[in-house]
Amino acid sequence: MGKHLGVAYNLRLPPELKDKIAESAKELNRSMNADIVARLEGSFEHKFGELESVPTEELMKELAKRLDGFSITAK
Repeated sequence: MGKHLGVAYNLRLPPELKDKIAESAKELNRSMNADIVARLEGSFEHKFGELESVPTEELMKELAKRLDGFSITAK
């Protein structure tokens, strides 16, 4: 976060998510804080219009990958 002084904010995370962030930060050679900030900034940059250029098959594969392990039940 070198270019920004930033604002301190306490954040509670499930231990599993903290572990994922720590692993990602280590792989990318940055601090956990920098990893969280980069991920949050990236989440604001995505626009749905960009998806129009992505082949449907690729979108479906990504969706299936992200939904793996989720259970959907009818009510």
